Amino acid sequence: MKSLALGLLLLAALVYAVATLLEPRHGAWGYVAAAAEAAMIGALADWFAVVALFRHPLGLPIPHTAIIVANKDRLGAQLARFLGEHFLTAEHVQRALARWDMAGDLGRWLCRLESAQQVGRWLQQATPALLDALDQTPARQWVARIAQRMLREADLAVLSGQALAALTVHGHHQQWLDGLLRQLATWAEQESVQERLTDAIALELKQLKYVGLDQMAARLATRKLVAALTRTLSDVAADPAHELRHRFDDWMQASIERLQTDAEWRAKVAGWRDAWLEQPGWAVPIDAWWHDFMGTLREDAARPDSPLADRIAAVVQSTGQQLVNDAKLRDWLNLQAQAALLHLLDASRDTLVAFVTQRVEAWDAHDMSQVLENHIGRDLQFIRINGTLVGALVGLVLHALTQMALGFPVVQGLMQP
Repeated sequence: MKSLALGLLLLAALVYAVATLLEPRHGAWGYVAAAAEAAMIGALADWFAVVALFRHPLGLPIPHTAIIVANKDRLGAQLARFLGEHFLTAEHVQRALARWDMAGDLGRWLCRLESAQQVGRWLQQATPALLDALDQTPARQWVARIAQRMLREADLAVLSGQALAALTVHGHHQQWLDGLLRQLATWAEQESVQERLTDAIALELKQLKYVGLDQMAARLATRKLVAALTRTLSDVAADPAHELRHRFDDWMQASIERLQTDAEWRAKVAGWRDAWLEQPGWAVPIDAWWHDFMGTLREDAARPDSPLADRIAAVVQSTGQQLVNDAKLRDWLNLQAQAALLHLLDASRDTLVAFVTQRVEAWDAHDMSQVLENHIGRDLQFIRINGTLVGALVGLVLHALTQMALGFPVVQGLMQP
């Protein structure tokens, strides 16, 4: 475009030279010379105007040239203010967001198998680093503080009563009791265990002088007692309708009731809880559990054959399908996203404007001028081309008007000495 504009200027100069030489031969050449002369003037004037935007014409420090270079910071501030006042406004952005079904687009993207698998791979790759961060001492201390606060606020007596009530609804407490009784019966039936129990109890009976038993009698009595206890454990374990089981049920129901309604029991449980939380090393088990838990997850995520990515992909696809099928959920998510983005815009508008201003200020003025010229210079060259053509037309009209004016008697009279 520069070559075309320059070519027109040189053509106008050549036509002007030829027309000026041929003007004595015919008056029409005067019109051509006037048009060419005005074309040169228009081309040069517009060349000066275009060049003056970006640099000093011919390198001469003419005032009010190199306008962009000289006013870079002011232009940047005005551009940033213009963006803040006319583009980054809640009114304009809200209209654009209202036309955008963000949740629908997200749902359709997540439904695609390749997208879900990609999300799964991303999250699996990010999981070890995330777990490393969560396994640091500050994170574990934060987890311990959260656990302590939750425990202090929780009514453990009521929660325990509710847990026991849920346990007894389908008789799960009896199943637990079965396992416990079988283990105790198996342990108590061992000859070595019975011998140790017999010796220990016989020794205690012998030391009780008022009982009046010697060592042999104490052992015989104790042996029968241990055998009876062992048989009782076996009987209770084998008989689902044993009387002791009914007593155990009654005790469980009474305990559940007292845990949830008895203020004294609730106060005792709260006291035990607070006393435990006041111990210096109460958080050590939580810290160790958290460390082991993070380590297990980290090892699972790092294994090449880990199914974590596939599991995440399945969850992601299911989530995307739900978004696609549930119009109410999409509408709600879109409203929430719009509100969040508008709030973020309001909170960040000044920061964005300041960022644009600072970036323009940090930009080298000559580099900025070169970039702008590369982007809009082609259109600016049309100014030079139009200036050449319009100048030629204006020069032709002015020359014609001048010749017409010279033909009037009044003008001719004024021109005479």
